Amino acid sequence: MTIQHSAMTSNGSQPETVSGMAISLAFWLCLLVAAILFAAVSIAPKYAIYLHLRSQFDANQMRLVANEQQAEQLQRVIDAIRNDKDFAAELTRIEFDAVRPDEEVIPVELALKLDARAVDKPIKSSAMAHVWYEPIVKYLASERPVRTGILATTALLVIVAFTILQPAGATQVASGVRGCSFVWQTFRNRYTSRVG
Repeated sequence: MTIQHSAMTSNGSQPETVSGMAISLAFWLCLLVAAILFAAVSIAPKYAIYLHLRSQFDANQMRLVANEQQAEQLQRVIDAIRNDKDFAAELTRIEFDAVRPDEEVIPVELALKLDARAVDKPIKSSAMAHVWYEPIVKYLASERPVRTGILATTALLVIVAFTILQPAGATQVASGVRGCSFVWQTFRNRYTSRVG
């Protein structure tokens, strides 16, 4: 009496074949790509608004810091004018371009002249760095035909995943691949010349 070993797993089902694993992997890959595409299309408009608001916030913060620095500088000048009479006299003399009788004036370039009202200019918001994916997000958020095409692709991927890429449909996929290769082989044999 011979004992036959069946290829059963511990739960009593047949082990998964290589083609079945490939079909299962393709199924989950299709669903993953569909989920990523759907998330990109649905999140892009809101994320574009967030990036715009974040850019405005950063620009306002930079202007606020520049204004605070300017206010501190002006406060130091006010304190110096109130407390130091020599500084006030020198500042007045520079402001009105007055010259004392015993002073010699040396002409200098305009860029080198001392300006009593000179304060640091605020930083321009255009110099702020943008994230590398911002143009992609803005493109996805603003182009309706592209969004529609991506959503159609997502729907097609889900339909393909749940109709063709099922483990039960592995034999149909394998027969379709064999059929395509047979058609290709027939065309190749018919239209290529044989040498030899």
